[in-house]
Amino acid sequence: MTTFIRADGRPVRVVPGFRDRVLAYRPSVTPRPGWTPVQYAHAADTKLDRGRRLIAQVRKRYDRLDRAAVLDVACGDGINCLVLATAAGRAVGVDLRLPLFELDETGAQARQLSGLVLERLDGGSRLADALQRLPVRFVRADATRLSFPDDKFDVLLSRSAMEHIVPVERALAEMARVVRPGGVIHHSVDPYFWLRGCHKRGLVDIPWAHARLSLGDFRRFVTASEGEVVAAKRCQRLETLNRFTLAQWRAVVEAGPYEILDWTEEQSPFAVALLKEYPEVGESLAEGVESRDLVHGRLQIWLRVTK
Repeated sequence: MTTFIRADGRPVRVVPGFRDRVLAYRPSVTPRPGWTPVQYAHAADTKLDRGRRLIAQVRKRYDRLDRAAVLDVACGDGINCLVLATAAGRAVGVDLRLPLFELDETGAQARQLSGLVLERLDGGSRLADALQRLPVRFVRADATRLSFPDDKFDVLLSRSAMEHIVPVERALAEMARVVRPGGVIHHSVDPYFWLRGCHKRGLVDIPWAHARLSLGDFRRFVTASEGEVVAAKRCQRLETLNRFTLAQWRAVVEAGPYEILDWTEEQSPFAVALLKEYPEVGESLAEGVESRDLVHGRLQIWLRVTK
């Protein structure tokens, strides 16, 4: 297949190998079965570096971090929480799943990676010992229904989380509720329409397919190229994401009780270069999507609660 015809009759080019090219440009830091020690070491170094940079960024906006109560929403593997707990008064991580405490393969991978981070952090503390020694705890919770009283935390963080949480407006309201007035909130968001904003299951061999095809067209294309079972899985993943443009993210955040301290839209040089190779992409975007949505790979948002 060299072209795919959308429901509106417009042809879009199919580029064999495009998906693999996009996946290959940035090494993953999420463990996979069969990872080598070198891959784990790279991921641990990257995770620790990110955690330390996050601490430095928080300190610029909240200068009493050593006495602060910090909430990490959608904490994932928990590594950011562990690193934060070395600098904050206390840290709490919440998520629907907590891999650190699960007995499956994903849990074992998370514990192995966190052990390597702790080894680099303080010379070899075991995870069990760190959980006892550090001012940190983990709670299973839904971000749209946080089980904390009002004004409980001084700092709240969410990284690569808001794009997954539905309805996002309710989650934002809950986050504002549990942070005291004058406290700081940080969101790091992967916008849907950028090159990899659809995540791995949304990547196919049509450049920026998720920004150019309806979900119905996307399902038709994947069914034709990979079969109905794969198409169902890929579409299910896309349906869980907030398909917001940069402008829509700005509007939904501005509706909350915040002062915006910093709003940075980080451009991806790789995405910019790739868009130049396929200029036709910008001429066939879904309604409301702009070319800038395709190349900004991260939103860094810093807020002060003013309620």
